[in-house]
Amino acid sequence: MNIHRQRQISVALENQPGRLAGISRLLAAGGIHIEAVCVIDNVEQGMVRLMTSDPVAARGILEGAGFPVVEAEVLAIETKDTLGKLAAISEALAAAAINIEYAYASVDHAGARTRLIVKTSSAARAQEILGALRS
Repeated sequence: MNIHRQRQISVALENQPGRLAGISRLLAAGGIHIEAVCVIDNVEQGMVRLMTSDPVAARGILEGAGFPVVEAEVLAIETKDTLGKLAAISEALAAAAINIEYAYASVDHAGARTRLIVKTSSAARAQEILGALRS
């Protein structure tokens, strides 16, 4: 299991057709790859969380276009999808009193490699705790 602390950018958008397309096109035009995305809606707006190939440049592009951008430190956990893996990760963090504020991931099929993005109450401590799992 490889665990890295990385910068994630979040953008609040009006919950309307074409808003995600707009920021995606801006990033593509700037040569920025979107490596992971999470879109959450609520009554008034959507929240788009992005892992990109260059978070500093992505932030500059989006802010330059008038979008409010917030950065956060998250853990990118690269591991093999196995039964109970999320349980082991979340139990280890809970035992250390580290809260998982949100997480997102995808896997092609059982047993494949996966990349889990986790925002915790303490990224450095969570990285240390999860580094001890290494299975």
